[in-house]
Amino acid sequence: MASLDSAFFKTLNRFHIRVRTARGHRPGETPIPRTSQASGVEFESFKEYSPGDDFRHLDWNTLGRLDQLMVRTFTAEREIPFHLFLDTSASMGVPAVDDKFGFALDIMSALSYVVLANNNTLRLIALAAPDARKPAFRATPFLRHRSRFFRLQPFLDSLSASGKTTLRESVRAYIGQTLEPGVAIVISDFMTPADQYREALAFLKARGYEVKAIHVLGAAELDPRRLFRRGKLYDVEDGAERWITLSEANLGRYQELLQAHLGAVRDFCHQHQILYSQASTRQAVSQVVSQELTRTGLLALR
Repeated sequence: MASLDSAFFKTLNRFHIRVRTARGHRPGETPIPRTSQASGVEFESFKEYSPGDDFRHLDWNTLGRLDQLMVRTFTAEREIPFHLFLDTSASMGVPAVDDKFGFALDIMSALSYVVLANNNTLRLIALAAPDARKPAFRATPFLRHRSRFFRLQPFLDSLSASGKTTLRESVRAYIGQTLEPGVAIVISDFMTPADQYREALAFLKARGYEVKAIHVLGAAELDPRRLFRRGKLYDVEDGAERWITLSEANLGRYQELLQAHLGAVRDFCHQHQILYSQASTRQAVSQVVSQELTRTGLLALR
């Protein structure tokens, strides 16, 4: 959050996170598409009058033309629970030159502010590799209201990128202890076997969450020539090592594998009605928010 300035937070006041299918039980300010209520701000449709309906919402034009009692209904507005998941595995910390993990933390901070500024409830969840000493996830309490935003700073400062990617096990553990689904936003580099991210996202869908995925990419991952031409690659999660020379043939093969990986994650999300966005460290966080996340429909102007 240190890289985000006050001017950027003022810009964030203009945005809200689009909600398509999630529902909340408490009255709020987030419009729920295709759901109506008796009163509100945004007109939705008409319905026939029934005893108990508010006369103030009678449509007098319809009464005069058709001699029918019709009542205006309005788009329902609810307080939505938002669950923001952050992958804290070791791969999120490399290449170090990209500061991919710090970049992901700033995206999480920006989205957290948008959630709270729109008077929705927020919970941050750090997904970790579970073992005998460490739980599968760490989470904040549910927070409400913009004034609580700065309470997130100590939690975010305590996070680091380490351990293996275990999205499946961590997400399963979390949803097993949480009773109120809503919107789930998963921020990850998805550098894991396909069954890990597929099952994690499928678990959330099956539990009734509206799921959105933000795929974090480092600039040096997209173009490894920024890092080296020849050297030893070391897998920070499983310890494997391999010497490699970035010949034109190897670089071409790398790009094929990278695009296949990106395409596999994107296609899985699209097939399962999960909103998918990419966020590259080639751009500033402010550009990712105002351009990429609005282009994909995750964010919209209020």
